[in-house]
Amino acid sequence: MDERARRLLFLFLFAVAFFQTGAHASQAFVNYPAWQYIGIDSFPAYHHVMAPRAGLWILFPRLLELILAAAVLRYRPTPLKRGALVLAMALALVAVVSTIVIQRPIHGQLESLGNTPELLARLQATNWLRLLPEWIRAGLYLWMASLLVSVTPQSANERGL
Repeated sequence: MDERARRLLFLFLFAVAFFQTGAHASQAFVNYPAWQYIGIDSFPAYHHVMAPRAGLWILFPRLLELILAAAVLRYRPTPLKRGALVLAMALALVAVVSTIVIQRPIHGQLESLGNTPELLARLQATNWLRLLPEWIRAGLYLWMASLLVSVTPQSANERGL
C-alpha cells in the first residue's frame, strides 16, 4: 500500500472516530439529561425503541473504528507512531468495556424500572468513564492528523507552495 492510500485510510479512521465522539457527546449532553422529563411509566417503551437505534449509531461506528485502527496500525502513514495508534485503540476499548460492564446494565434497569432519578444519576456519573477516554482518544487522533498535514518550510519550497 502506498503512502497516499495509507493516509486516506487514516483519514477514514479519523472521520469515523470523530463521528463516534460526537455521537457519544450527543448522548451524554443532549439525550441523558432530557430523560428526566419523560414519564416514568412511558420511559421503558421509549427506551426499548431507542436502544437499538443508539446501538446502530454508536456501536457500529465503534466496531468500524477498531477495525480501521487495526488496518492503520498495519499500514501506518510514515509520520505516525505505532504507540499513539495502540493507545488510541486501548482508549476506545476502555470505553467499550465500560459500556458493557457498567452502563449497559444500568440501561437494562432503566428499561425495566423506568427512569428513576437514582438510575439516571448513576448513568450520568458513570458515563464519564466513557467520555474521558473518548476525548483523550479524539485528541490523539487530532494530533496524529496534524502530523499528516503539517508542511515544513523546506518541503513547501520543494513543492512550489
